[in-house]
Amino acid sequence: MQYNPLVSIIIPVYKGDPFLREAIDSCLNQTYSNIEIIVVNDGSPDNGKTEAIAKSYGDKIRYFHKDNGGV
Repeated sequence: MQYNPLVSIIIPVYKGDPFLREAIDSCLNQTYSNIEIIVVNDGSPDNGKTEAIAKSYGDKIRYFHKDNGGV
């Protein structure tokens, strides 16, 4: 029996929309496949860019938005 635990990758984002796509793609390109990617928008003042990038991945990631308050 092979041990294959679920690994959660949490990406907190504040003013990081220029780097978000690269971060998500890096996670998706890992050789270990039993992962979940969670993007948490910490109230980025970016006119919806973070949300648009995150939602463009569909069900490959989970996206949450919260008011700015830090990790």
